[in-house]
Amino acid sequence: MSTLVLTLATLILATPAPAAARLPTALDLETFRRLPTQHNGYMPPVDTLARDIVHSVTGSRTPEGRDPVLLLLAWTFDPTAWRREPLIRIPSAALRRELKLNPDRTTFTYDELATHGPLLEPIDALRRRGPGFKLDPLEAEAAGIYERLLLLRRVFTGAALPLIPSPDSVIAPWQPIGALGTADTHQTTAVHVAWASLRSAFLANDRQAFTAASEQLALALATLPTAYQPAPEQLDRELHYNRLQPYRRAWFTLLAATGLTLAATLLAQSRSPRLAPLRRAVDLLALAAILLGFGLLSYGMWLRWHIADRLPAANMFESLLFVGWGAGVLAITAAIIAACTGRARIVALTSTAMAALALLLADCLPIDSFIRPVAPVLLDTIWMSLHVPVIMGSYAVLALAVLVAHAQLVLLAVWPRRHALAAKVDSLHYWFALVGAWMLLAGIITGSMWGAASWGRYWGWDPKEVWSLVAFLAYMAILHVRLDHERIPRWAYAVAGLLAIALLVIVSGHLGRLTPLKLLAVVGTAVAAVIFVLARGPLATALKSVVAFWLIIMTYVGVNYVLGTGLHSYGFGTGPVVRWMFLLGGIDLALMVACSAAYFLRTRLTAPPPALAASATRG
Repeated sequence: MSTLVLTLATLILATPAPAAARLPTALDLETFRRLPTQHNGYMPPVDTLARDIVHSVTGSRTPEGRDPVLLLLAWTFDPTAWRREPLIRIPSAALRRELKLNPDRTTFTYDELATHGPLLEPIDALRRRGPGFKLDPLEAEAAGIYERLLLLRRVFTGAALPLIPSPDSVIAPWQPIGALGTADTHQTTAVHVAWASLRSAFLANDRQAFTAASEQLALALATLPTAYQPAPEQLDRELHYNRLQPYRRAWFTLLAATGLTLAATLLAQSRSPRLAPLRRAVDLLALAAILLGFGLLSYGMWLRWHIADRLPAANMFESLLFVGWGAGVLAITAAIIAACTGRARIVALTSTAMAALALLLADCLPIDSFIRPVAPVLLDTIWMSLHVPVIMGSYAVLALAVLVAHAQLVLLAVWPRRHALAAKVDSLHYWFALVGAWMLLAGIITGSMWGAASWGRYWGWDPKEVWSLVAFLAYMAILHVRLDHERIPRWAYAVAGLLAIALLVIVSGHLGRLTPLKLLAVVGTAVAAVIFVLARGPLATALKSVVAFWLIIMTYVGVNYVLGTGLHSYGFGTGPVVRWMFLLGGIDLALMVACSAAYFLRTRLTAPPPALAASATRG
């Protein structure tokens, strides 16, 4: 069926000798950009719709620096030329090989893919499989390409610009202006005439005629009967949000603030009185930069909140914003302390760097940044507004802990005998882990309350819930058996062993038939738990902290993008995010192995280092 649909669409649009695709260069798009439309369950300006469609098709927000509104109009008004332009990127070499596409190219045309059997035949096979099957990465990417073809076909056939409002219902779908039929009223006649004039002016690159047609179209649409029309200030707010790009500006600013904070930290190493004014000036500049970056982030989140009419905490992109926001709060607090007392510069440095990193990832990773509708069941409770900031704040603090843990690993590998510095780093790591773990517990509790309000149960052993509990228990093990001199009585090991056996007996009934793979998983879990309890010392603490944070990443990313099951479906998917996750995991594992080997090699060649100072034990 999919082959037939796309083939027919291609034949309908075909022309013997299509003209080369061109973009007008002199048009004023502002009036058209501001027209209200219906998209993702609300009424944004056309600018937002164009950005979403162009990004969905091309994978870029502004491909080759082109205005998305200009591209959307070009695709709509001149489809015979643009369907032969390379628009759809397929960066995966494995997928290109699987689909028998040219391996030396990464971008392909609509015509090439719409009739390409090796792509459409597997899509037909997937459709015949029906629901309930989890796609492998290549299947998911192939299905994604097919969805982009369908979207581009809607644009080419004039069905992607719903500008005609419903006269009867707020929630009824708006009609696409490109599919406007025979006019039967004075208002629709005016719309039809204005749309035809707009098309002619666009293709002729006539700025004056296009501006007049845009104003004529806006006036004609405003006279149509409608059940709801967004306020002008609402449209202006979203246009401002689109142009401002607050999160990109925020991470640029916070990156500069990180450099200033690093400079202040290095200057603080010198006790020269002559450098005191410079240190204070750099501290104040760093604080100002952090406040500016945090202000841009907060302003962007405020705009998004008012545009979506909900807390911006419903998908992976928005949750990263909260990670950056939580790290920013800690960075401001530490920067104020540093500016006033000269202390806490390391906390300010790590917190600012983490805030910048979270926003950089949100801006640069291939994740959906557009406002999407949220299931009403998830919004009808105050617990969502409490759970998301708390859990994202905990992730931000634990991310700082793992950042310090990596610094601790490098320090132990390169300078194993710098015990005073190691004690300070370990103390900082301990406090980050402690605060983050308790915030994680608070997030789990508020999440269970949200679950009770939304799904009618506090705990259902959903994969997200299970992995969050595993991560919390890992941090509890780190905090309870942290250093060499902390000894656990033997009776505690006996009790722990009995509890572990009892737990295994309880869950064994739910495991079903014990296959070799399940047995391997059980044994691996038991070995990991034993290592977390028995391994001690500064190196073990840092290593366990890194592993524990990967459990957080599994909770945050892996459940959605790797397992793809459960109720927390806001980020299901495969592809680039999964590849990045495994690539970074492999790099991190190599770093852990290298640092551990260097540490043991150095300690064997020298006298064993003394235990860390007792003052570091409790932070």
